[in-house]
Amino acid sequence: MKLVLLFLIALGLSFGEVLVSKRIKGEIPLDPFADVWKGAKAVKVPLAGQTVTKPMVIEAPVKEITVKSVNNGREIAFLLIWKDETEDRFHLINQFSDAVAVQIPYKPSTDYPVTMGERGKRVLILHWTAFRQENLERGYSDVAKIHPNYAYDWYPHAKPPYRYPGDWANQYALAYIGGEKVFRKNTFRTPVREVVAEGFGSSTWKDVQTAEGRGVYRNGMWYVVIKRRFVVENSSNPEWGPGKTTYVTFAVWDGRSGHRGARKVLSYQWIKLKIER
Repeated sequence: MKLVLLFLIALGLSFGEVLVSKRIKGEIPLDPFADVWKGAKAVKVPLAGQTVTKPMVIEAPVKEITVKSVNNGREIAFLLIWKDETEDRFHLINQFSDAVAVQIPYKPSTDYPVTMGERGKRVLILHWTAFRQENLERGYSDVAKIHPNYAYDWYPHAKPPYRYPGDWANQYALAYIGGEKVFRKNTFRTPVREVVAEGFGSSTWKDVQTAEGRGVYRNGMWYVVIKRRFVVENSSNPEWGPGKTTYVTFAVWDGRSGHRGARKVLSYQWIKLKIER
């Protein structure tokens, strides 16, 4: 019965919760503790295991996420806060990275499955991961970094200590890591990825990547800011902006619990997003 109820909810119901994106002046900082967040309304969103398609997550290690939003007329940002007993920043053997995502329907409607839309009903997903931020802030996470003195990985296109993505931005690295597509995916200068989807199993990286983000782990909590322009040139954009109302929903990956891909916890409801003008 529980699975049936969750599946019906996944079709796109809204429970009346409203997230207001507060209008501010000036640039939106990526610092999750900046003053701009103090006046923004917080909304608590319940999360449950992904039980719609395999591989499923039955128990939810993260049961709630707190969300705030601000915009400056050109960009919108979300502050995402949740409890996590461990800070998971690496992909290792049977260990995975913490992550969080914001999902927006391309048209302001709840007639979209929250499970990544469906054919003809495209959604935009802004996906932040701790391991990408680790690479950007502290250098590429190779074996020698994670396990000092255990092994030494030699990269012919760079000299240690390896700078990321700088040391990977050359033709030698392009050939070494597997061609143009892999090269582009691994040298973005942001820990946030823009993905479009029309149903689970259909997620595709966008050619134009402009979203930014930054996460801070403090006292058993993740504080993550994700920011994107309303309108990105030469790219598809949702129907959103100052003075408009649309919908959002959220997902969290708990690395310690083995979450990756479809293994995650998510909100089975669309949250109304009112963007102040």
